[in-house]
Amino acid sequence: MMQEIKFKNFTWLDIKNPGPEDVRRLSEKYELHPLHLKYILTPSQRTKMDVQNGYAYAAFLFPYYNRRTREIKPAEVELFVSGKYIITTHTNRLESFTKFVRNFIRQKDLTNDYPDRSPERLLYGILEELYSYLYPMVDHLIIDSDNVEKEIFTGHENKMVQEILIVRRNITDFRKIAQVHKNILKKMQHYFRDDVQYVMKKTDIYYENLIDHAKEIWDALENLKERIEALQETNESRLAFKLNDIMKTLTIISVITFPITLMAGIFGMNTIKSMPLVGDPNGFWIILAFMVSVALAMLAAFKKKGWF
Repeated sequence: MMQEIKFKNFTWLDIKNPGPEDVRRLSEKYELHPLHLKYILTPSQRTKMDVQNGYAYAAFLFPYYNRRTREIKPAEVELFVSGKYIITTHTNRLESFTKFVRNFIRQKDLTNDYPDRSPERLLYGILEELYSYLYPMVDHLIIDSDNVEKEIFTGHENKMVQEILIVRRNITDFRKIAQVHKNILKKMQHYFRDDVQYVMKKTDIYYENLIDHAKEIWDALENLKERIEALQETNESRLAFKLNDIMKTLTIISVITFPITLMAGIFGMNTIKSMPLVGDPNGFWIILAFMVSVALAMLAAFKKKGWF
């Protein structure tokens, strides 16, 4: 689906879910490199930027959250920028970007806010909207980490094994997506500064703000990575301690029951007619009392040594 939004001095062409026919129309109307046109139909694996034939091509990967699978996945926005136009292509997975485009289509007067002779401030607005969308995702990861920490220290270590792996996977995937954004934005900043076809004032200030967004998000992800790793180690330590405690209890039980079992076996043998207490009407109770005494004595000895 191709939509054109006209500004005073440039045009914004947005293509949602681009297909071969859209690529053909772009090739006819604009002088775009065939390789860049090919990229439109091929999912990109990384964020990148290239300058060619008087325009800049950039492919940005931004994360989106799949609520059904609880996974963070990359969604691609491709940009073609020159002094006279911006072309954006996307797959409609980024709600904030879709809403941004829809607002310009519904409210034509929004174009009056961009009277610049070249479109770099509109591009800044697009990217600023996309980066603003990332902060709530970071906040959700922080909340997930808080919940994991709370559950660990309230005795739910077993339940948190799977939850920690999910949160750690999402943080790792988010980091893969956001890793190179700062460098690409710096490259874009230098491109707008050095190319004479872009004439917006204070370009550096605007794009420095985007670089700050990328850096702030990356720093938050670094802190989250360290935190979830620490929580995973803590959870594993608590699980190991709990397992050791169970094994210690079972070992104490087995040690205590061994002499009792031995005594029961000895007195249960019928090979000796002169076995002590055989035939004594109180023999069973005497033996039982002796067994209990042995068990209590061993428990007291273990307690004194601090074994439990």
